Amino acid sequence: MSTFQFQTDRREALRKQLVELPTLAGAEDPARYRPHRLPHPLSRSRESSTAPTDHAPARARLPRRILLTAAAAAIGSMAVGHTAVIAQSAHAAGVLRDAAERTISFVDPKPKPGQYLMVRTHANWLVSGIDAAGNQTNSMNVQTIDVYVPGNPAEEWVLRRDWGDAGPVPMDMEVIKSRDGNFYGGGPWSLLSAEEIAALPRDGQALYDHFNSRYTGGSASRDEDNFVRITDLLRTGLIPADLRAGLYKALALIPGVNTSEQTNFDGKTGIAIGRAEALRAGQRAEIIIDPSTGLVIGERTIMTYAAFGFGANEIVGHTAVDYTIVNSAPK
Repeated sequence: MSTFQFQTDRREALRKQLVELPTLAGAEDPARYRPHRLPHPLSRSRESSTAPTDHAPARARLPRRILLTAAAAAIGSMAVGHTAVIAQSAHAAGVLRDAAERTISFVDPKPKPGQYLMVRTHANWLVSGIDAAGNQTNSMNVQTIDVYVPGNPAEEWVLRRDWGDAGPVPMDMEVIKSRDGNFYGGGPWSLLSAEEIAALPRDGQALYDHFNSRYTGGSASRDEDNFVRITDLLRTGLIPADLRAGLYKALALIPGVNTSEQTNFDGKTGIAIGRAEALRAGQRAEIIIDPSTGLVIGERTIMTYAAFGFGANEIVGHTAVDYTIVNSAPK
């Protein structure tokens, strides 16, 4: 059984990438770092070494007029698409800058000693498995995860999880206590320790360069990898306001990111920051934030095309995140 949230290999790989990020202004070589000098968005890390050979089959030549007409149509189509992407990206950048400004002025809920910050994730996630015939099965499963962060750093964190129908038999409800939220042995629940979070830059450009400089070929593309690593930090609900603000600005620098108004799994309306990955059959991943506070209130994953047994615009992941100060945690 595999759920989107509980994949220890994935969590550990993400944590390893994040921990190994440079701590100075986001550069692989801090001495050479220039915050506003980025590779051209159309540049490629690997140029094709393929060249025509004498053995290549001859191609029929089309009349020059047809070629010119086809080229003009292709260029026109590309220009329209490129203009639309630029417009969407510009709009998203403005929305994210506004969200960052609201976030930086918002005071995060903070528990006092003896209290806990309870971050509740109410989720409907895709669960994949293999049936008796060896065929892959897919279904949706509702879970609730409560993470209790103590106001006293010396105390243990507590996780209470209702696995729903996907629970490890015979335990559907579990309670785990652990230092710093290391509930499943793969590192902190927030992916980074408090010290590692404090070491990250807060500037959006520097954060983008942090993630971009550490790409090692993961995900379907470099842009998706940057988007996933940033949103995986945000989705925990445990990232402080000043870092959230910088991460929103960093998201605005990723090609293809746009925004829309959406509701979380519990029906609360927010701003969805999303990106569709062409190399993943157009699957769109979104993080949903409260525009008035900058807090993350959920996420969505949508199939924009019919593929892999899913319909167009079918939601295959949907969560709601809520925050409450409480006086006790499960025993």
